[in-house]
Amino acid sequence: MELENVDPLTSGVFQAFSKTLHLQRQAMMKLLAEKGVHPGEPLCLHLLTKRDGTSQRDLADDVHLSRPRVTKIVQTLEKEGAVVRRADESDQRLTRVFLTSEGRRRAMDMHALMQRYVERIIAPFSAADRVELERLLSLLADGISRVLNEEEEPSR
Repeated sequence: MELENVDPLTSGVFQAFSKTLHLQRQAMMKLLAEKGVHPGEPLCLHLLTKRDGTSQRDLADDVHLSRPRVTKIVQTLEKEGAVVRRADESDQRLTRVFLTSEGRRRAMDMHALMQRYVERIIAPFSAADRVELERLLSLLADGISRVLNEEEEPSR
């Protein structure tokens, strides 16, 4: 896609970034599909290893997925013996999600999968290139964060 009124170098960088994001998503979907895992499961499992017993509502907010989608993921994980759900003892409106030993095993498997993936795509870069890439991506992330945090400009 050619961006009007954007210099060619800037446009080229944006296109390379977009292509990288697209390929990253495809690679992750392929890796997870090969393991029979829904894309939201690894993140849910990872967050539960950090905060076991979090409410299902907070889990949805933390993974930035809709509550109905997280409910489906948690139901699947529960059916597969990876989590158990319990009503909160002090607030019956809340459902808390706890990892089982199977859930911890699966979280470790997903962590190992991610480690292998990262090693395959990042380790081939020289140390200097990795430092520079981290620096540049951090700058890009800062720019994106600024756009997300800006108040929307009124329509003209």
